[in-house]
Parts: sequence; structure tokens; C-alpha cells
Amino acid sequence: MLRNYGSQRKYHNEVIGYNSRLDELQAALLRVKLQFLDQANERRRAIARQYTAGLQGIGLVLPHVKAFADPVWHLYVVRCQQRDEFARRLSEAGVATIIHPHPVAPHMQPAYADLSIAPEALPLAQTIHREVISLPIGPTQTDEQSQQVIDTVRAVMRDLRPA
Repeated sequence: MLRNYGSQRKYHNEVIGYNSRLDELQAALLRVKLQFLDQANERRRAIARQYTAGLQGIGLVLPHVKAFADPVWHLYVVRCQQRDEFARRLSEAGVATIIHPHPVAPHMQPAYADLSIAPEALPLAQTIHREVISLPIGPTQTDEQSQQVIDTVRAVMRDLRPA
């Protein structure tokens, strides 16, 4: 549990833990992959640019990047007020998503119960954790696949908008 965020079950932190799940085999593979890291990071940046350009003005909150920053886009996290329905419809259309950072805010996890923070004490955290969802992004994803995600997201958002 300690090496997996204090979790036995995904998104449920029972104790304060760490992200320390790298074993020897994974380390050996990553050592080889390191020589391709810059290329992979640039590919992720290109996909993020494509998403940002293609998903403007459709009702999602897109990631905001400060001018001085140059993220490598491990995740492309958007916010949608109707996240669960949005995720369901994307899944039905063949677009995989995942909830990041987590569907339950940290202050609501059992690991931090001793802090006695009421849910209403951090309303923005509660809102964010109800709305965040990650779109597919990875260094092997093609421009065509990224465009398919954009087209599908746009279609789903059109359907979700109130009449």
C-alpha cells in the first residue's frame, strides 16, 4: 500500500503513501527507453497543441499553460461539467478516457481524515474532482488518431449542450 499512494483499491487512499512502483525489470526497460525520451515528449507536445487548437470553444475547460512553461503532457486533462456522461459517450464511441488526478479529492480520502477538513471547506477542489477527465495522449498516437479524438469530443459536446 505504501508504494502505491497508500492504496489497495484505485483512488482510495487509506494511508499516506508514495508513488514508488518501479521494479528492476521496469527500470531496465526504462533505461533503454530514455534514449527516446526527447522524441516522445515532443510528440506529446504536438498532440497537446492539436487538441488545444481543435477543442476551443466547445464548453470544456482546457489546460492553461503559463508562458514560461513547456510541459511534456504526460496527461491532457480537461474539465467537463457533465464528466460522467461525457466519459460514457466517449467510451461508446471508442475513445478511452481516465479520471485524473482522482475522482475523490485528497481531503476526502481516509488517509487524511485526521485533518478533519469538511468537503465544503474546499469547494474548488470538490468541483475540479467532479469534472476532470484525461483524453488519450501518447507518443505513438498519430495525427489521424488525435483528430478522431477531437472530432468525437466535439460531437459528444454538441449532444451534451442544453437545447
